This record gives sequence, structure tokens and C-alpha cells, in this order.
Amino acid sequence: MKNEPLIVWEKWVDPFGQALEEAKWTDYDNEIDTIDGIEYIDDEEMAGAMPIKAIATPMGIVPYNELTAPGSLFNFWVGHTNFNLSKKIVKIIEESEGVEILDVFTRYRFRIGIGKCFSDSETMKAINDKLYKEF
Repeated sequence: MKNEPLIVWEKWVDPFGQALEEAKWTDYDNEIDTIDGIEYIDDEEMAGAMPIKAIATPMGIVPYNELTAPGSLFNFWVGHTNFNLSKKIVKIIEESEGVEILDVFTRYRFRIGIGKCFSDSETMKAINDKLYKEF
């Protein structure tokens, strides 16, 4: 029994987005803190300092914050399919107008980044139409 091809789209949510909010330090007490047996000293020069998170990118190490988080730099969508993402299918997705980034996660799941000058719905509809013609 062969199913009709299907792509279900889901807005991608940055898994570290909430961690950014939780990582903001707002209160220092100028005491020695022990975390996992390591002592940290908050001196006056460090009072009020913010922790800096960074990510490795093709452009080098970039500070990771609300402005540089992948979810704010790119308009990501995850496509869930009921068919294999063959090389031919991946090429069709990759060459679709509006697709800026393509990451294949599994044989049934991929993520696209849609360029800011393109419509989400039009790009996803074009991908659907092109892929459904392949079956």
C-alpha cells in the first residue's frame, strides 16, 4: 500500500532561545560560590557583568544572544515527510526559490531557512508542488 506523498510544516523553535533568558545574570553578592566543587569569586570588577555565550559558525566564533541566535537570523521551518529524502528530492528542495539554508536531519525530516525577501507560504507551497509532481 503506497501512501500519497505528504509534507507537514512546523515552525522551527531555537532550543537555546529560552536558555538565553535563563542565563542572564542580574544579581551578584560578592561572595565565593561553589559549583560542582569549583570556586568562583565575584569581585567588584565582575559585579554586574553578563555571561557571554558563543557559537561556532562558518564565519568564526560569534557571541550568542537575542540578535545572533539562529532563530532570529533565519526564518527556519521543519518539513516532516512520509517519503525518503533522496539526493534528487534534496536537490529539488535546495534549488527552490526562497530556500537559503537546507539541513537534512533524518530520512524523513529536514529544515529550511527561507530568505527574508521571500514569502514563507509561497516557498513552502512551491516545494510541495515540485515534490508532489515527483511521485
